[in-house]
Amino acid sequence: MSGHTHRNYFYDDGEYRIYADNQIGYRERTPHLKYFYLDDTYDIFVDHDNGIYEITREQYIDFYRGKNIKMDFTRKINILYMLKKSGYYCFIHQSKNGNLTMLNGGAMKSLFIPDISYYYERMDNIISYIRQPLDKFSEIQKQIANTVKKIGGLGTIHGAIIDIDYFNHIYVNPTDGTITGYWASDIINKEIYPSIPKLLEENCPALYGNYVKMIGGDTQAEVAILDNVDLDDPPQIYLRTDIYKASREIKKMQKLDSKILSTWYEPTRLMIE
Repeated sequence: MSGHTHRNYFYDDGEYRIYADNQIGYRERTPHLKYFYLDDTYDIFVDHDNGIYEITREQYIDFYRGKNIKMDFTRKINILYMLKKSGYYCFIHQSKNGNLTMLNGGAMKSLFIPDISYYYERMDNIISYIRQPLDKFSEIQKQIANTVKKIGGLGTIHGAIIDIDYFNHIYVNPTDGTITGYWASDIINKEIYPSIPKLLEENCPALYGNYVKMIGGDTQAEVAILDNVDLDDPPQIYLRTDIYKASREIKKMQKLDSKILSTWYEPTRLMIE
């Protein structure tokens, strides 16, 4: 629980929960408690049938909160639509001049056909179109993440990146499936390592010890997932941010795991094949 901090904030990762989003200010003369959520996740639109609905900004924010997805949405809106079909959701904003934009959390992406029914009718096809390559890519990531967890790392997947710890990560290239270990203090300053074992040896000695133990056990198939070409080359400075651009695209696709369609690819070619 939190007192008055001048910043509304809510966080819930399934284990650690922060309620600091009920702050009132100095002019409110009748302070009151809003509500508590007792479930880890919830769906405020679960009782809605398939269809197109006009919703409020507050409902949109509450929906994302129920999915435990962090999102800031401070934009002023004109008309906000929720499209629900086959258990999946899509959110589209219509401006005063009739232009449509697809919502991805607090971000908006322009849509070029000014007909809300066009997107509702094609939701199933677009979801299937994205799902097929995404599921193959996700399976590769899950194998790597599970191995990282077994040697004591985080194994958190976000976009095309898997966290080993706060500074050390594995990038899975969505184009060819190759993996790259790197250390990063921020999105600019990064060091690319010739192999995952070298990254572990230099930056995560405890995890590297666990990795060596696994090599001597009956889990060599799992270890092989991390054992890309083991060279003695030193790490290379890498200042470009292209991996994060690719990762953001994957992260938008991964919202399908939360039943949210937040990006629209017409059937031409996806980034991952």
